[in-house]
Amino acid sequence: MGEKKMDGFPSRAQALEDFFAEWEPRCESELVTLDEACGRVLAESVESLVTVPVVRASACDGIAVRSADFADGLPDTSAWRLGCDYVRADTGDDFPDEFDAVVMIEKAAIQPDGSVVLDCDVRVEPGTNTMRAGATVQAGKPILKAGAIIRPTDLAALCMGGIADVKVRKRPVVAFIPTGSELIAYGTRPQRGQTIDANSLMCKHMLESYGARVVKFPIVRDDPVALERAFDRALEVADLVVINGGSALGEEDFNVRMIEARGRVVHHYIAAAPGRPLMMAVVDGKPVVDLPGPPMAAYYGTDWCLQAIVCRMLGVPMPRRQVVRAVADADYHAFGGFDMLGRWDVRREGDKLVAHPYNFKRGEQIECLTSNAHRVSPIGEGGVSSGEEIELEIIRGAEWFDL
Repeated sequence: MGEKKMDGFPSRAQALEDFFAEWEPRCESELVTLDEACGRVLAESVESLVTVPVVRASACDGIAVRSADFADGLPDTSAWRLGCDYVRADTGDDFPDEFDAVVMIEKAAIQPDGSVVLDCDVRVEPGTNTMRAGATVQAGKPILKAGAIIRPTDLAALCMGGIADVKVRKRPVVAFIPTGSELIAYGTRPQRGQTIDANSLMCKHMLESYGARVVKFPIVRDDPVALERAFDRALEVADLVVINGGSALGEEDFNVRMIEARGRVVHHYIAAAPGRPLMMAVVDGKPVVDLPGPPMAAYYGTDWCLQAIVCRMLGVPMPRRQVVRAVADADYHAFGGFDMLGRWDVRREGDKLVAHPYNFKRGEQIECLTSNAHRVSPIGEGGVSSGEEIELEIIRGAEWFDL
């Protein structure tokens, strides 16, 4: 099948640049209600349809009064009557046009007979304690730009602008096909020669967190006919097809040969480890990625490659994780020819942060998968020395460092 490839690969950035030069997504949109819009990407900029308040309104809880009654100072309010000399007007309330100012309720004691006792420092002019028409929002005011990911507070702003539904970019549909005769579904006790399919669950939820909708296929055994059948179905239903496993030069790596025969391979093997045999291709005008099988390789390829493709489909930038500086408590070796992913655990010791590296090849795969930080050693870096201060991306909140 050939010799193991170890050099001459494009960087992650170059691979993505070449891939996006070969393929560009079609941006489609759909109309959804605001209740369905949170977390979605706005397809069109939105302006307010309404003016709020429609006319002036009370800016506080109080009583609406005529400012003319205060032209010569505090009036005699001992004979005032509700509905005649004043009305109640709570925050945001409209009130009759004959009244043009509001006195805060804390400064106006309404008596049992309806009269009012005002504090001696009350001063009233036209418009006191009122909001002008449109003080909250005016018709035609821009609310949210196209491309924004809609947050709960954005929903409130859209509601206030009289919006009931919005156009959002359709979630890209990703078909995920796990392959390998050794794989069994999670929840099944493995026998000799069997491996639990952990990647389907991990990658599905990673992809969904990026904004995709995932169609998870059943496990496909190492059989070219079964693989072709699943691949054809995936191309029918999905915008992006991900095949997991069979991406290298093994005897049963049928995936590579099938993709090469069916479409155009942009890159096979990237200077990113673990998972260098990742393949990026275009088949029938759709992006296809053959994602390496080992869990940490599948995680890394999903994080840098699949996330970039989904973000491209949605027209949003790649998110940036929180970065912290910590002191390594052990040596960490990296292969200088790759952007090499390392998983670390960050903890707080006194007034500093300390980071410990894990290595899945030393039997620390569970520790790698559950750690709270990662770091990509750039191409050319040979590793990290114990005691060296380094930057790490946090993948579990910093609030967990002390636990």
